[in-house]
Amino acid sequence: MSESLKTVGLLLLGGTHHILHLVPMAAELSKDETLEVIVFVTSAQERDICASLLTGLGMAGADIRILKANPILRMISPKLAILFSNLRRLKRLDALIVAERTSTILRFTGRRLPLFIQTQHGAGGRIGGYDLRLRHFDHVLVPGEKDKIRLIDMGLVSEETCHVTGLMKPFVLRTLNPNRPKLFDNDQPTVLYTPHFTDAQTSWNEFGRELLEKFAATPEMNFIVAPHIRLFKDATPERRAPIEAYAQYPNIIVDLGSPLTTDMTYTLGADIYLGDVSSQVYEFLWKPKPCVFIGSEDTDWQGSADYTHWRFGRVCHSAQAVMEALAAAQDDHGQYREMQTYGALASVGRPDWNPVARAAKTVRSLLR
Repeated sequence: MSESLKTVGLLLLGGTHHILHLVPMAAELSKDETLEVIVFVTSAQERDICASLLTGLGMAGADIRILKANPILRMISPKLAILFSNLRRLKRLDALIVAERTSTILRFTGRRLPLFIQTQHGAGGRIGGYDLRLRHFDHVLVPGEKDKIRLIDMGLVSEETCHVTGLMKPFVLRTLNPNRPKLFDNDQPTVLYTPHFTDAQTSWNEFGRELLEKFAATPEMNFIVAPHIRLFKDATPERRAPIEAYAQYPNIIVDLGSPLTTDMTYTLGADIYLGDVSSQVYEFLWKPKPCVFIGSEDTDWQGSADYTHWRFGRVCHSAQAVMEALAAAQDDHGQYREMQTYGALASVGRPDWNPVARAAKTVRSLLR
């Protein structure tokens, strides 16, 4: 390897749903002849998905390496096993880019790290996105000004270490798949319900089953039930079966974790969004469209920075109220359109941005 080359590693440690928030940068960075770009993954499945994505983005012969881990350490923590088993390799890099926060444990390994950069894997407002571990990165890439302002206010970044680059995932998928997918054999309005996985904030535990009953009794609308990929990740077949049984209705799709839940097939194919705290609302709002939100009546959301997106549509506290809001969503949309446009701009950047190119340009400038 030439002495003039600098090596940039992109480490996929958080799962396949992080791929589109991280890996596209590899294609853009590889255009710089002074950089050697390596994508590190933890499984053959991740390798194959990344290879397909990078080929689609024009990066032929991408350098994708599967990291092995000490099996004893893996029993304690799969993520930490990957990090500690590959410590030397990662520290030889000139820059290490990640989309999660577990890797900040590297800060406590006693030796200098390469330039350590985090890119956010979503644009939601929930408090989980403002993890205190972000202070351990040299630089943080955020989708929009909203996140930068909040992270600075929390003392986790500074003006110099936080960079607004836009949200990569919607840009990449609209580039690769410009045509809206047709998910049902009819022209009825399609509603996407995406409950989050966190116990404290998800709407699923309180409302999920009742909503499914309501959906089944409303044949004049289509419904996609596609929870965050982590909600049913470890669920037994016995727990999944009664939920998946609702797919027998011709107007309902139930997807508890297929690749379609993370590749924007559903956010691009739906007409109305129904959610709680999932950042998928910003993937859905690549242009203004009707939204409805559901949560506990005890949620103190007005004025909360964790729920800024609840200003994009009617907020409901019961399954019945949701159905009434969905029926009126198209007519109601005019009163929320301006807030959606403003909120999306603050959260994911300008619609004419190329977030992949902006992120790569930032990384190159930091390396210099």
